[in-house]
Amino acid sequence: MATLEEELGLAMRQARAGCPKAYRRLLELLSRHLKTHVRRMLSRLGGGSIADADDIVQEALISIHSRLHTYDASYPVTVWVNAIARYKVIDAYRASGHRLKQVQLDAFEDCLADPVEQQPGVMQDVKRLLSSLPNNLRRPIEDVKLLGLTVAESAARSGMSESAVKIGIHRGMKRLAATFGAGRLADPVM
Repeated sequence: MATLEEELGLAMRQARAGCPKAYRRLLELLSRHLKTHVRRMLSRLGGGSIADADDIVQEALISIHSRLHTYDASYPVTVWVNAIARYKVIDAYRASGHRLKQVQLDAFEDCLADPVEQQPGVMQDVKRLLSSLPNNLRRPIEDVKLLGLTVAESAARSGMSESAVKIGIHRGMKRLAATFGAGRLADPVM
């Protein structure tokens, strides 16, 4: 049985090649995935109705449709679509009158964590930076921040507890900031 990522990858390749049936399948898979993902993000931010989530999913699907040609097949589809969904959640949150500075950073962590930019050399630079970390700090960052896995998925994959994964991410990012300069690693949105 194929994983969601494998199904999405196949549907994406076929849809980009012009297959209407594959495009419909891609939209079905993305809709289901994004509904869960967006509801989870809204829940972490303290709410949002099902109608809010559905609106955000529709906005994300429109963006995905209009940017389908920009997808880089060397990255997992879920990382790409989750990044688009994050921006749509942030847009909706701002449109509702909330200011990001009024929200605890931990609540927005998953929404603001972007995948590696799709520019030549960036992935190699990120891997080089991460290679300076011990495995217990590097692996959680790679799993959650680069591959888009949940903390639970990373824990199961690595044999670590969920708490250890969260701590590894926090300590790893803190160590990178201390080593390479907090200003260069800071999130530009905040």
